[in-house]
Amino acid sequence: MKTNGLFQILSGILASALLLTGCGVSNAPAAPQAERKPLALLLAEEDAFLLDLKRSIEAEAAAAGYELLSYNAGGDAETQLLQAQKALAEGAGALIVTLADDKAGEKIAEIASGAGVVLLNRAPADRRILHDHMVFVGCEETRSGILQGEALASCFAGREAPEIRYLLFQGTPGLESTEKRADGAIQGLFDAGLTAVAAAEFQTCDFSRDRAYHAMRRLLAEGIEYDCIIANNDAMALGAIDAIEEAGLDASQTPIVGIDASADGIDALSQGKLLMTVDPNAPEQASATAAAAVNLEQGRAFDEGIHTPKATVGGNVQPYMFVAEPRAVTERP
Repeated sequence: MKTNGLFQILSGILASALLLTGCGVSNAPAAPQAERKPLALLLAEEDAFLLDLKRSIEAEAAAAGYELLSYNAGGDAETQLLQAQKALAEGAGALIVTLADDKAGEKIAEIASGAGVVLLNRAPADRRILHDHMVFVGCEETRSGILQGEALASCFAGREAPEIRYLLFQGTPGLESTEKRADGAIQGLFDAGLTAVAAAEFQTCDFSRDRAYHAMRRLLAEGIEYDCIIANNDAMALGAIDAIEEAGLDASQTPIVGIDASADGIDALSQGKLLMTVDPNAPEQASATAAAAVNLEQGRAFDEGIHTPKATVGGNVQPYMFVAEPRAVTERP
């Protein structure tokens, strides 16, 4: 009897001790986790490169435990503004936007109100709209163009006549990526001591393979003579190649350069039809974009844990702009 009584006393003391010291934590409630609202991805359009970015961002968001709402504006800025409103109405906690119009950044900011915004790949025309709740992630576009120019300069090394006649296929007019890629390519040629001369007016093709194809057909029909082709993306380079081959000509005899390192571009590269392409580092852009969006949705500092370098303009660091470093691709990875 005494033994049983002692056992009961000891059991009671032990139970009290467990309660007081917090033992038995396996049954204790976990610390509450902040509510996760979906992220929204608003694409200006769904070209090959932006679809690559989309897939990478989907993977990054899923790894972070986030649902990703996706929208395609089809190149229409007004549609994109409506989609931004819809995304917020559907509960999005942060917006990821490739601008259909680089002048629409301020309107996106007004619609977003208190929600965080990550502008992706296409920088806003007015950088002053950027702040700690609206940031930009992209690639060093001028460097991408310079890599094209350097590749062409190497191709023409030793040429007696320094004058290089080029055809330029441009993306969407007014976009920073269009202008900086083109300027960088010409700069790369000039830096190598070559004189770059436009063989015809710049062909505005909105990054479209089909438009580049038709533009190249017209140039061939006019008998325009040229030494090389510079395209703001792989799709337009491939469109020019389509027209050249349709005319019974050998595309491999003309140095042609693109940007994006798309699957089709790499195929053309391996077949000798494309001299080189530029890899704009989509995985790093996607990683920094998703991380910034999650930070903003969670109320943290936008750049927490992000290692992508920030842009520098005139020696001054741009605090709200991340830029991935591009690289030249001259053979199949």
